[in-house]
Amino acid sequence: MQSSDLLEAIWRGDIACAGSSDTEARFGLILDAMLPMRRIGLQRGDRAGGQILPEQTELLPALALGDVIEEELELAAPHGALVVILDRAALRPGAGDAARSQLAGRLVGELLVDAVQRGVFAVDQETDALYLMAQAYDALARTPRIRQLGLVPASFRAGLVTVLASLWTGATVPGSDADTLLNGPLFLSCPRLRAYLGALDACFTAPGVGIAGAELVAFAEAGRGHADWLREIGGRLDAILRDISSAQGETADER
Repeated sequence: MQSSDLLEAIWRGDIACAGSSDTEARFGLILDAMLPMRRIGLQRGDRAGGQILPEQTELLPALALGDVIEEELELAAPHGALVVILDRAALRPGAGDAARSQLAGRLVGELLVDAVQRGVFAVDQETDALYLMAQAYDALARTPRIRQLGLVPASFRAGLVTVLASLWTGATVPGSDADTLLNGPLFLSCPRLRAYLGALDACFTAPGVGIAGAELVAFAEAGRGHADWLREIGGRLDAILRDISSAQGETADER
């Protein structure tokens, strides 16, 4: 969605503050675990799906999203917060945990792609970084604590796949050969996907399955700013990427 479209949706009244139902509170706990930073919760009623943006995002030159939220919605927009806009239909009790879990997966996918595109990682490490973060979030979604909150791991993965595919494979026909690269049961551990990413990006090192576990993206508290999260996740990944590089160097020396 373009920034101008978002601004028009706010002006039209399609976007409003998040509600306080039990369903929304429960989903909020999932988002606290998945998106551990200050968050501004909004809803939209035009079935445009979920969206996640930093509050500093400019909707017009010198007009930040946070400023628009404070002015038009009369809602505090803390500096450095993430703005999470959810489809109101997905938050109805009857929508089900699977639909909300898929929405959570899409939101996480957008957050990860945004982190890579912001230049947090060196260009030659971007595919590795995105691959590892996706691997870690998939693991986090399968932990007992997150599942007890109502997250459905398979549905979360489906939402995450939607965003990753848009970047890596582009639009595909369901069930096609390209579609099965990510949508198969092996997900990121699929040998064909790893070979495909290697062909797509010559710098991709095909990190081993399980190198990035849930601890990579798990945080004890949710009150940090978006920039702080980027620095922390960047530091954690840098350590993993250095270990991978060192291991590959040792293997090359042994040869």
